[in-house]
Amino acid sequence: MKKILIAIDDSPIAEKLVSTTIELYKQLHAEIALVSVVDTQFLTTDGGITPGEMVNVMKNDFKKRHELLISEILKGKKIWTFVEQGKPFEEILKVADEWEADLIVLGTHGRTGLSHLLMGSVAEKVIRHSTKPLFVIPNKINSK
Repeated sequence: MKKILIAIDDSPIAEKLVSTTIELYKQLHAEIALVSVVDTQFLTTDGGITPGEMVNVMKNDFKKRHELLISEILKGKKIWTFVEQGKPFEEILKVADEWEADLIVLGTHGRTGLSHLLMGSVAEKVIRHSTKPLFVIPNKINSK
């Protein structure tokens, strides 16, 4: 495995994904890329900003998050970054194919019930449609 693609969103699990993947990176001497997707399926704005402007704001937020993860966790290593817009699972798979990733790393939020039904599961859709190997990290919260 030479290329590892890490799919992250704006949740706290991003740090966990990147930290866990660092061990793979070290063992495999692989290249790493981060991918984030602005989900435009249900994007709404309040009239003060256009949907296009909102997409740009969200893309910039993801770019800043990538920079922060690279500087704090990846310690300035050479990392590829991708910020796309569209349906998250489709864009993750598209970037994986175009970048020729050997492995996709992603997390799960553990949503259930109505939240899962309405939002769907990006991880579930990536798992169902991917032709590449996956490393899925659950976001378990200890209730102790």
